[in-house]
Amino acid sequence: MGSQRPTASSMRNTVVTKPAAGFTLVELLVSLTLVGLLAVAIHFGVRIGTNAWAKGDDSLQRVRTIQATFDLLTRQLGSMVPYYSQQKIQASPVEVLVYQGTEKGMRFVTTFSSRSRNAGGLRLAEYFLSPSKDHKNKAFIVNERALPDDEELSQSLFTDVSREENNAVVVKFFEFRTRSDSIWLIDGVDNVQFQYFLLQDSGEPANPNAIGASAKKRERDLLPVGVGIKLHWNEAGIFSAKDFQIVIPIHVAS
Repeated sequence: MGSQRPTASSMRNTVVTKPAAGFTLVELLVSLTLVGLLAVAIHFGVRIGTNAWAKGDDSLQRVRTIQATFDLLTRQLGSMVPYYSQQKIQASPVEVLVYQGTEKGMRFVTTFSSRSRNAGGLRLAEYFLSPSKDHKNKAFIVNERALPDDEELSQSLFTDVSREENNAVVVKFFEFRTRSDSIWLIDGVDNVQFQYFLLQDSGEPANPNAIGASAKKRERDLLPVGVGIKLHWNEAGIFSAKDFQIVIPIHVAS
């Protein structure tokens, strides 16, 4: 028997199968790795941009708050007036200047109101540093109210009024404290420092309540002609600055 030759019909029914085109496992793993790295890079890029935007917005808000605060402080200090309260030492009348300037705060009488934003009547203003509302940071605060009468001042402002051996009057004030109507100006401050510039004719300490001293002499010696204020933050703000300092000149009305 001889070998059979394929017929034309059988050749037409024969189909040659080729391997399907596609990715190998290695190529698939490499592609997934690249896509993952690209997604991570995009995520971190968006996150960095969002954080930078938020920090920039916070810094800008801080600058605006500082500008508004010192605009108010400049107006109130510029409207400072020398007001003397009638107090008593062992039934003897004595005049006490309603003004206190310390490193951490100051009290003074002004004619400019922070609430109505205009001049009208005598106001007692207090600027100082206090724990913030959440007690995690500190805040720069202002208290303002209509100037109380002499009797109320003796109970709410002065803790003691006495006279030294040289006949000079010594006044002690209550500590700065927040009130229900306190205005929280700048939150998140780490420290506030006040510096006072006095105009004195000599190196002798100013004694505004000494007997025989004129009113103009007392005003010139005790009330400052300028106030320097320095704010400090633990974290840097705009321009990578942790400190902000300003000097406000004062012209006291006589």
